[in-house]
Amino acid sequence: MGAASHDSRPLMVFGVRDHAEVVGKGDLLAAVELQAQLGSAVRLVEAEALTEDQIREDLILIGGPDGNSLTGSVLERLDGVLSLGFAEHGSSVYDRKSGFAASPRYDDAGDPRVDYGLVIRAANPFAPETAEVVIVAGCGGYGTAAAAEAFDEAEALGGYRHFEALVETTVFRRAHHDTLVREARGIA
Repeated sequence: MGAASHDSRPLMVFGVRDHAEVVGKGDLLAAVELQAQLGSAVRLVEAEALTEDQIREDLILIGGPDGNSLTGSVLERLDGVLSLGFAEHGSSVYDRKSGFAASPRYDDAGDPRVDYGLVIRAANPFAPETAEVVIVAGCGGYGTAAAAEAFDEAEALGGYRHFEALVETTVFRRAHHDTLVREARGIA
């Protein structure tokens, strides 16, 4: 058998949200949205199954640190670079510059009405000279799906190559609508 050739397709990395190893609806919607935007094939892999070599490739991370362990590791390594992040347990998105915290809002029945997410594109901290990482993650699944939708909004994201953005979406009848980029900043 000959040497394996390097597969240049980016790795789309999912976490697993529960013991049944089920990927959440918002994560799946985000994956479909990003696949359509990229217009090329990706390799799907679970965060826990990544090899040390794969972690240094171009990565698309789906889901926040609660559901995707690699998202948590990457956010920790980008800590001095980013001003947006998740509060403990992903319950809200906070802005270190302004002190603003964006938390999902719910109706009287406990159903979400507004959700928030982050979309980040940066140098991959495991291989900053050769690879990039994209993170789409929300406080809930609707925020994750909205963050993926916002990834393609270059004008709203300021045209930066590397950026971080806070995304807000309205939730109605178990679907996200009216995605808005509330804040976008270039990062080094």
